Amino acid sequence: MNYLQAEPVLIVGAGAGGAALLDIFEDEHLIHVAGIVDANADAVGIQHALARNIPVFTSLDQALDSIGNCMVFNMSNNEDVTDAAARRVGSGAVIGGQEAKLFWQIISRLQTIQGELWENQSRLKAVIHNVCEGIVTINTQGMIENINPAISQIFGYQQEELIGQNISRLMPETHAQHHDTYLLDYMRTGIKKVIGGYREVTGLRQDGETFPLEINISEMILAGEQHFVGILRDVTERKKAEEKMTQLALYDQLTKLPNRTLFYEHLERALSQSKRTKSMVALLFIDLDGFKAVNDTLGHDMGDHLLVEVGKRLHDSIRESDIAARMGGDEFTVILTNLSSLDVVPRIADNIIKSLNRPVLFKENQCHVGASIGIAIYPDHAGNIDDLVKEADTAMYLAKNAGKNRFWIVDKT
Repeated sequence: MNYLQAEPVLIVGAGAGGAALLDIFEDEHLIHVAGIVDANADAVGIQHALARNIPVFTSLDQALDSIGNCMVFNMSNNEDVTDAAARRVGSGAVIGGQEAKLFWQIISRLQTIQGELWENQSRLKAVIHNVCEGIVTINTQGMIENINPAISQIFGYQQEELIGQNISRLMPETHAQHHDTYLLDYMRTGIKKVIGGYREVTGLRQDGETFPLEINISEMILAGEQHFVGILRDVTERKKAEEKMTQLALYDQLTKLPNRTLFYEHLERALSQSKRTKSMVALLFIDLDGFKAVNDTLGHDMGDHLLVEVGKRLHDSIRESDIAARMGGDEFTVILTNLSSLDVVPRIADNIIKSLNRPVLFKENQCHVGASIGIAIYPDHAGNIDDLVKEADTAMYLAKNAGKNRFWIVDKT
């Protein structure tokens, strides 16, 4: 074997997997097994290596100090090894975890096809025909050399429609421009922006639909030529699940308004912006007058319908930049942001009261509620979130004590 032309490979883990990979690589003339690592001297792969005069090491650092730059295959099922190897030789030169298992399966199956993996990409496509992830190989110009069937399923193109096309065809124009720039910059400077590691981009199907796409691009050398392999996953369903979890965690499920948790996040951002822009923020605490009577006399279905209608009317009574939230029960809040003067505050509060005073109809039943509103201004009435909330809450009770169905602005004079 001509080791000067072969790719040096270090196998970490000399168990059954490492031993099998060692046997496979022994027949590949483009690969030179430079060593195998395992602390267990009785591991089956150690015996195979010794029989072939392949260097044996007891630690990863010892092996890399001796071998230098190489491709590392982590067959040890310890992902810490993958991370450690990546710090030494770069993530693009390390195959571990699921990637190692997939690669092992690919190589194993290619042994039944005769010939050489690195010089015949059509056989690689045959081996990975049933892989769920899309796999695409491109050259240094970003042109697609080969795809697996999953790419067709994900994007809607037939193989012949993509071979020879730029990979940017699978991305919206803005993402495509960035990808081409990243590839050119890498070829010129060697700085990796998209090589190695997973990242999320936007994919473009043949019918023009865009969707969230997770992509991992790795670099490889085949017969002395540089190529790139992309593993692509359509993560639409995962994103929907994440959005649903966010909806459950941050939004009230009845009114669809922000809940208490998200309210405090919005209020914190509003106060931070107020400090930067020297503007004011008004916080309105709203408690419904007569809601308990509606629940008691007309039932919880009517009460729920009333709360939903209150949420809609609150949203329609405020400006687009303002935020309405449900704190729980029949308590709501409104954040009025970016105020240069306070003239708009009483007007919005009055509009809210008038809107909520209108009757609500549900299954031939009609009900009325009022609204007691307490208003506190940042930074005039309080200098932080907790104090602002406390002042608005106190003002709301003053509005109730003054006769309900009205608003009360904190008076610090």
